[in-house]
Amino acid sequence: MPRIFRPNAYFEEEVKQGKLFPKELESRNAVLESAFLVLGSIQKEFGEILSHSRPREDWIRYWKEKGIHIQSPIYLSDLNKFIQNKDRVDIEEWGKISRWNSDSGLEIDPDLLSSARTHISKLEQNEWNTESYPDFFSYSIRNFEDWKSFLEKENQRISKLERLMFKPENGFAGTHKIKSFSLLSDTADYFLKIRKEAFLAEPFVRRTKDFSLLFSANDGEFQIEAGTVLLNDLKGKYSGTWLGKFSEIEDYLYRMSETFSRIKEFHPNYQGFGSIDSFFYDSFDSVTLRKVSEINFRWTMGRLVLELSRNFPKQGNELLLFLPKVTHSDPYKQCKILEKETGWEIYPLSPFFSKTGGKNPKNLVWFRLPAEMQSDPWESAKIASESGIRLLCS
Repeated sequence: MPRIFRPNAYFEEEVKQGKLFPKELESRNAVLESAFLVLGSIQKEFGEILSHSRPREDWIRYWKEKGIHIQSPIYLSDLNKFIQNKDRVDIEEWGKISRWNSDSGLEIDPDLLSSARTHISKLEQNEWNTESYPDFFSYSIRNFEDWKSFLEKENQRISKLERLMFKPENGFAGTHKIKSFSLLSDTADYFLKIRKEAFLAEPFVRRTKDFSLLFSANDGEFQIEAGTVLLNDLKGKYSGTWLGKFSEIEDYLYRMSETFSRIKEFHPNYQGFGSIDSFFYDSFDSVTLRKVSEINFRWTMGRLVLELSRNFPKQGNELLLFLPKVTHSDPYKQCKILEKETGWEIYPLSPFFSKTGGKNPKNLVWFRLPAEMQSDPWESAKIASESGIRLLCS
């Protein structure tokens, strides 16, 4: 039975729209498609990777020099031909939403869609989560009555806040809005009328550190597999993941054990990989852990780097970083120079150039850092990012 992996980075948008392959997000998906081509080439039993197009030869050549022969993807346009006359096909996905129909091909699975709409909803997760803090609230806004009630009930508290954060129910990371109290008037219109989507209202707090707990679920058994540090830029947008041995990760996982034991109550039938995103924030004169910021019932970047490291073992720490558009004409040569300068191993998980030769707006790079590198995850990421930008982007 053919096994095909579909790296649908636009999973949340597919859930929102109720249809597969949103055309407007095709370019965003290219980063994940190439990264999974790497993983599939290392882990042979992983299966075929479904892709919109084949990456450029200079990227494939770089990996060949590293000893990895990048497998050819199955192009979306050739999918039906590839699995014609097959009654059964094993479809795996970044986020589970589809099934194979031998008559019509790949299609939305109504049961998976219904389950996803419930369990990835930030509102449903918020209402399940019983965390309580004196200085933190989280309100589900489904209609204008909810919005009016929120403003009336929390008027005193929100009028004292510098800013508030608003998250769409099923939005990508980075699609939140941050607004001051004086500019709230059009917020409900934006989400409920323009986006036609419910949203979550929370105070904007100064997050000090972000972590993620990686788990797997199989036949009702949920298991913690690792903890990672989530890296953000100055605007709070996700910029990378650090994986390795670190005392603060161990402490975080210990503090999460009771909360994690309750996850299967929320989604008892889930099968696959997932994560819980958490953060520490300044609270009065101390630092507080918000244990459940979001639960991801899908693959994540943390899972990707964990699986890469398991299939490509090496002593040390792993770092995934998004770097900006390159300016150098031969960035692959510059990667080799940086490796010699630092002793790191550097693997671009996505090509620096598009198939037409244009420079991609962002690039996913995997840094393998030696165990003896004496710096914490945030300092390691800063050093790697600055070094990468210096040689590739300036």
